Amino acid sequence: MYRPLSFTPTYDAATVPVLGGTAWLDARAPWPTSIHRHALLHLASFPTTFIRNHVPGLDLAHGLIISVFTPYLTSGEQRFEEAMSHGGRVIAHWPGREPTPSPCAPIGSLHICAGTAVAEGEAPHGGSKIGGRPYWLQDDQSEGQAFVLQFDEFDLDKAAPTHRGILVGGMGYLLLDRNIPSPSTDCGRFVIQTT
Repeated sequence: MYRPLSFTPTYDAATVPVLGGTAWLDARAPWPTSIHRHALLHLASFPTTFIRNHVPGLDLAHGLIISVFTPYLTSGEQRFEEAMSHGGRVIAHWPGREPTPSPCAPIGSLHICAGTAVAEGEAPHGGSKIGGRPYWLQDDQSEGQAFVLQFDEFDLDKAAPTHRGILVGGMGYLLLDRNIPSPSTDCGRFVIQTT
């Protein structure tokens, strides 16, 4: 079973799953950069309770936030290399007292909502969803980590028209370690695939 994801306006980005906006990093969590030292775009943040409610078998510390950052360059040769070869970064952190200023133009904040549970065979696999099985566009890249959710480029382009092409026309997959007891900058991956 999985749940389709939708995006609606939000008013409390510090406590709900959110697409875009800026991250609420604590003072010890630096803003991540790409391999070419570009500031990464804050794509989404999830309270661990949201993830645990929809993905069984994960031991995530209560109160942590999982923030996902992705490369986003509007043009240039490095755009595809950063997205396809290196993907994004995942950080587990305690919520900061206030939003961390974003070094790049943020996506407008949207609340991420999980819809009604759907059996794997009842609907197309290609949309944004949490739980269930990933719809890999290429080879399985889970490498022992748990699949949490996938974002579809089409859904993100509709939700965030100011940042079209975030996933270079494909899908983004959030993969996490099964046990995250404390803050970490090495607890998961955000893999981007396209065809």
